[in-house]
Amino acid sequence: MSLPTFPDKPEGYTVEDSISQILTSIAMEEIGLSHILNSEGEKLQYILGTLENVKLTETPTIAEILEVNESIKEMLEAVSQNQMFLFAKMTSALSAYFKNRQPPGATGADTPPKKPEKPPITDTPTPIEGRILTPEQTGDGAPWVEIARNGGYSLLVRTQFINTFAAGAQQGNPDYQAGVFGTDNSYDNSRTRQKINDWFMGSASADKLPANANLRSFAVKSDALTKTGVGTAGPGGKDDSFSKPTDSVDPAGQDVAFALSYGEAANFISNQYGWGGDNVSDSTQAAQSNFAKLSIPEGNQLWLRSPGTTSDMVSSLSASGKVFQAGVDGTTGGNGLLYPALWADSDIFDA
Repeated sequence: MSLPTFPDKPEGYTVEDSISQILTSIAMEEIGLSHILNSEGEKLQYILGTLENVKLTETPTIAEILEVNESIKEMLEAVSQNQMFLFAKMTSALSAYFKNRQPPGATGADTPPKKPEKPPITDTPTPIEGRILTPEQTGDGAPWVEIARNGGYSLLVRTQFINTFAAGAQQGNPDYQAGVFGTDNSYDNSRTRQKINDWFMGSASADKLPANANLRSFAVKSDALTKTGVGTAGPGGKDDSFSKPTDSVDPAGQDVAFALSYGEAANFISNQYGWGGDNVSDSTQAAQSNFAKLSIPEGNQLWLRSPGTTSDMVSSLSASGKVFQAGVDGTTGGNGLLYPALWADSDIFDA
């Protein structure tokens, strides 16, 4: 199969021309992958003796069949990975097209309008009583709630837990959603971070975010990983560690989705917060309203990004809406739920 060729335009390419060529290149790659998949199917038919008009001279051994099967499996895995890259490439191209396209009938439609500038990103997000994104809007299996805004971006939290066990009767059971931190209790290199990354990047064994979820087209990178969120003793901890979005869309990258920090939970989704025995109930009305939109089973907690004040403590949000810290031994823990959060372009609400 020959490589695609594109017309030469001395006057230069418009945005739509460029996007059209990108989509054409994706289509050509998909055609190439279809030929590969077809050949792998014929390979399997050949070794099994079912390929039309082909007759084996010798019956293959079981070892030979298994060897061919392993070869086909490796090729299918490579094709699947390629599909993820093609999907990210396609969503980026389509996002650029729709954001630069003028409405039908507008004057000067051949010249894409200048993209409006978003409000500047600040150090601290603005808490809000958030809007709900339905599963139909996100392409996910659960709704998401907007809990804060920063510039033109929305901080979203999934309103249903994700699985942290791969198999067995525990899968899907909220009583077994333990997601304790690593031995040093930092978010980096923790099981909590890994589970959320597996869920977002499509490598989780269950309840993974679909590769074609609309939410991916709007998700952006953030600095959450570098914000550990260690709370100070007393109510001052609520002012720690607020993540910030970037303007870089990342449909399937590491650390795009993350766990909330103590400060984010205290300000955006809690009813009360405390540390070292202190209870403070002056959380904003917006936070209380947002907490009501979650569904944390009684007796469970939502694990937070903050590792706590000492090496044997982690931060959580209880089913009653209180942000607190609890002890773990690094290998076992309470029934913690994982509610992934991410920053997304607020345009998702109008898509």
